[in-house]
Parts: sequence; structure tokens; C-alpha cells
Amino acid sequence: MNMFKEIKDAVSVRDAASFYGYTVGRGGMMCCPFHDDKHPSMKVDKRFHCFGCGADGDVISFVQMLFCLDAKGAALKLIDDFRLNIDTGHKKSARRMNRCTRQTQEKAYEHKVLLAYEKELEHFKEKMACISSTLLTWEHEHAPTMEQWEADMPDERFITAVNNKDPVEYILDTLTNGTDDEIYEEYRHRKEIIEKYERKITEVTERSA
Repeated sequence: MNMFKEIKDAVSVRDAASFYGYTVGRGGMMCCPFHDDKHPSMKVDKRFHCFGCGADGDVISFVQMLFCLDAKGAALKLIDDFRLNIDTGHKKSARRMNRCTRQTQEKAYEHKVLLAYEKELEHFKEKMACISSTLLTWEHEHAPTMEQWEADMPDERFITAVNNKDPVEYILDTLTNGTDDEIYEEYRHRKEIIEKYERKITEVTERSA
């Protein structure tokens, strides 16, 4: 039997994608590794096809494109990685290719971590923007009348807004325009920061009801 056919019979593109660190979702969809794919647009099974960039082929061509190998190099890599009982006489070369596999898996992991960080950072920004909007609304809608000023009885929502809007705006500005280190320093404390301001808003809202 032809070596390439034996490999394709033994290993699907879906198997290879999972092995090399890619997440395959329901229906066999995954983010295409061959273009900047934000939403899963590649279908993988025995073959692969990307509905975004048009990449298409079998497991041999998938590994070729993934690791910049020729067809023979991709075949040897698959044989070694999946421990296929196909004698080629090139096991030593295939073992060397495992270094590329490890590097690719590490890059895939780093990519997942980065995506998770960016998603959580965006959530942090949205929370702080919502808090800022509430404080600005309170400052405008509950500004004290002359009588309240003279009686030294401004609305608590106004006082809360005045005392907290600048620190909140500072955090938002840092998240948007700060250096990577400055952004990460705020990000490290995101849970405490969000809880602190949301708790203030909730408590004042309940007392003002």
C-alpha cells in the first residue's frame, strides 16, 4: 500500500489538529491556523476546508502547511508523532521533527493564554466603563440645589460620583492608553477594583431608594 494512503487511512485532519494543540469544536469547526481567524471557519474531518481563506486538503497537506514541510517530511512527522507502524527508514529524521511539534504546541498554548487575557481585559474595561457611566449620570442628575447646598444636604449619589469618578476614569485611561506593565498591574487587581466600585454603587442605590 502507498505510504501516503496508509497515513491518511490512519490519521484524520481532525486527529492531527487536536494532537497539535488546536481546539476542534462541535461539528468539526476550528479556527484556521493559516489566516488570522477570529471565529472558527475551518471544517476538519478526514480532510480540511477553510471557508475563510479557502485552504483545503488532506492530513498530509495540513501538516505540510502547519510546519512548512514538503510532503515527505509531513508524512514522516505523522508516522513518528502517531507511532504508525509504517516502515520508512527515516525514523531519525522524524524524531528531529518532534522539536517543531513541541514548539508548535507551546505556541498554541501561549496563543490560548493570550486570547483569554485579552477577553478578560475587555470585560474589565466594559465593567469600568459601566461604573463610570453610572457615576457621571449621578453627578448630573443629582447635583444639589441651592437649598441643599445651604442646608449641607447634597444627595449621597452626587457625593459618591464626585469622590469616585476621577479614580475610575484614571483606571479606564490606563487600560486604554497605558503601557503593557501599567495595564497588567491594574488587570491583576481587576476583581477587587470592580467589586469595590460596584459595592459602593449598590449600597448608595439601596439607601437612596
